[in-house]
Amino acid sequence: MTELKYINKEENKNLQIKDLITLGLYTILLILVMAVGIGISTLLTSLIFGGKVYFATYTSITAALVCGSVYSLIFNKINKNMAIFIMIAIIGIFMTVSGHSVVGGVVLIGAAVLAEIAFRYGNEYLSYLFFNLGNIGLILPMFFMKDAYVKHLQNRNYSQEKINLVMSSSDMKTFIFIVIFTIIFSIIGTYLGRKLYFKNFNKAGI
Repeated sequence: MTELKYINKEENKNLQIKDLITLGLYTILLILVMAVGIGISTLLTSLIFGGKVYFATYTSITAALVCGSVYSLIFNKINKNMAIFIMIAIIGIFMTVSGHSVVGGVVLIGAAVLAEIAFRYGNEYLSYLFFNLGNIGLILPMFFMKDAYVKHLQNRNYSQEKINLVMSSSDMKTFIFIVIFTIIFSIIGTYLGRKLYFKNFNKAGI
């Protein structure tokens, strides 16, 4: 049985052109897998709550579970300083320009700094956790800046009915639930991602 170890850092930790190309491809892949997480969240909220809660509220939980394998690719395969920061920063910018609150983008940039620091200490679990907690920033105004968030939704042409649906989950119990289960699923996602990487991707030379 192959022991799951952290890969030793290479002597040259600076990103090269080939690393940036690989990072760009993996970042696109991560965004696509995050979309799968959104799909899972939509399905589960429809089945469990009968469509009475807004699916995006729980996206950070499902994304934490399914994105671990791609994160492990970036963390262990590229294995260079600033790769993690650039990847999360790109996602933060992408989320902002795609219509999410600016607050979410700022929180993701902060998460990128913390995740990069964790990478430099060789801690994939903590790095991935910071990334997923950063994703909660996308809905943070929903809980702590409610009036501004409602205005943001109105500017995106949400109907009043849909706004009411979104804000029906803006209580603190829901927020605490999201944080706790994002942490739990981040740990599970990292474990599964590392196991998949070291037993399959690494052997295949991916």
